Amino acid sequence: MKEYIKTGIILMVYCTIAGFALGFVYHITKDRIALTEIQEKLGAVETVLKDETGNYIVPLDQLKSVVSQTDQEVKVIFENAKGKVYSPIYEFDSPQGKVYVLTGSSLGYGGPVTVVACFVKKSEGFSLFSLKVTDFSQETPGLGAKIGEEEIQRRFYPMEASAIANGVRVDKDANLTHLSAEEAKKQGVAKVSDVMTGATITPRAVANALNAMLDYLSEVKK
Repeated sequence: MKEYIKTGIILMVYCTIAGFALGFVYHITKDRIALTEIQEKLGAVETVLKDETGNYIVPLDQLKSVVSQTDQEVKVIFENAKGKVYSPIYEFDSPQGKVYVLTGSSLGYGGPVTVVACFVKKSEGFSLFSLKVTDFSQETPGLGAKIGEEEIQRRFYPMEASAIANGVRVDKDANLTHLSAEEAKKQGVAKVSDVMTGATITPRAVANALNAMLDYLSEVKK
């Protein structure tokens, strides 16, 4: 009986020490983790504000000013059946019109797929200028995880406001697999079936995240 008690006490001490150690490690690393996440997101924001030649569509000083003055707290500010939209929302003035950079997510095959996207407000609505998929960590390697490839992400943009007035779709859902990638974009469709064979759920999550962002913009920034 004494041996059982002794063993129990020893285990309790080990668990207590391990708990304190884990708590200490979390305390000293959480700020670094948060900083890394912010830096990664800001890097994505800069990426989606560049055109095909690598030039920013908003003045660089304006970009830095808006980012520095924006609260970086991340929280869900909009949610519907398609996905979620998170703060912060970045808003810029540009020769092309009012520019918005948002972060949204939708459920993929293994978990949430997160997208940072740039939209330009025009008289006929919001056009999709660019995007970057920033988190697809739970998608299947070789299948859904291919969404991380720039070539595949480019299948989603640019799309004019008239093309996505009723939302973004993937080609299989739209029954438009016969179209070329450029022809599909003119109809608000991302052709991915030829480059992501057998992985429809992940690109659909990207489309749904974009549609949640479009719904938010239509309701709040109309």
